[in-house]
Amino acid sequence: MDVFKRGRRSPVGAGLPPLFIPAVAVAGCHGGSGATTVTRLLAPSAHEIRLDQMHVGAVPLVLVCRGTAYGTAQATTAVGGAHHNITHGFLARPPVLVVVADSPLSEPPTARARLKLLQDRVQVIVRLPFVPLWRDVDNPLNVTAPRNVVDALATLRTVLSAPVPNPGVSA
Repeated sequence: MDVFKRGRRSPVGAGLPPLFIPAVAVAGCHGGSGATTVTRLLAPSAHEIRLDQMHVGAVPLVLVCRGTAYGTAQATTAVGGAHHNITHGFLARPPVLVVVADSPLSEPPTARARLKLLQDRVQVIVRLPFVPLWRDVDNPLNVTAPRNVVDALATLRTVLSAPVPNPGVSA
C-alpha cells in the first residue's frame, strides 16, 4: 500500500502514528459517504458496520459523511443515535466524525453550520480532503496521498488510539 508515502524514499506509512488498538468500527452516515475508503485507510484494525450496529461498547466508533448539506444532516442523525447508545451503555464514548470532501471547494454554509453544532457532541471532526486522482483509479490506496490527507489520517489515528476514559475515576 503506497498511500502514505511522503517522498520517493519515504517508507510506506511514513509519518503516521501507529494504530495500537485491535478494532475500530466505521459506519457511513449515508450511501456514498466514503466509509469504505476510510475503513481501508485504517486497516487492519477497522471494520465497517451499519448504523444500526453502533452498539460497539469500548470499540472506537468512526462516523463518516460527505461535506454536503445532505451528508451533515445524516451525520446529525447518526451522532444522535450514538449518544442514545452512550446513554444506554452500548457505546463507551462519543464517536469521531470524518467529513469526506466531495470537491476541492470549501463546505457549503449549511454543512459548516451543522458541523459547528456537532463539534461538541463528537470527540473530534476530522476533515478528509478531496483527492482528484482518487476519482480515476481503481484502488485509491495505490496512489500516494497528498500531505493534507496524511495529516488528517495521523490526527484520526492519534484520537482513536487514546484510552477510553473511565467515568468512575476522576483525573
